[in-house]
Amino acid sequence: MKKLISTVAFTLITISLPATAWASGKSDYPDANHLFDSAAIPSNARIQNATHKFKVHVQKSPISELSIYLPEEVSLAKDIEVTDQTGQKIDAQASIDSGKATIAFAQAVAPDTVLKVNLRGVRTTGFQENWLYRVYSQKVGLNAETPLGTAEVRTYLSN
Repeated sequence: MKKLISTVAFTLITISLPATAWASGKSDYPDANHLFDSAAIPSNARIQNATHKFKVHVQKSPISELSIYLPEEVSLAKDIEVTDQTGQKIDAQASIDSGKATIAFAQAVAPDTVLKVNLRGVRTTGFQENWLYRVYSQKVGLNAETPLGTAEVRTYLSN
């Protein structure tokens, strides 16, 4: 009986602990393109025209385009800037239509490249929120969008 109570108590404690995930920039799938390192600058929810950013690690498959689905309460007052891991600006054409931002690269982004995507001039509701951006890529030679994941950008209220 004591063993059963101990097992149940251990299980309940384990289940009640919050799950923590750290974005390291390394995927569990070594050939898959993926997202990591998302943030808001500044992270104060009341400040409008902030920059929401995330990184895309292009691994084995070159990409020609990124699609970013904006949350309903988010709009961009400025533009989208894309740089590589060295800070060099990537030549790309960005457009926004019906809550979807599309970034078409002038040249395919080569494997082993880290893209830094900055959504500049972000306007939100001004409330503390976790903003979820669904991000897709288009691989060279394919017409379909491949999901990369969801970039979670957290904003806070500070006094």
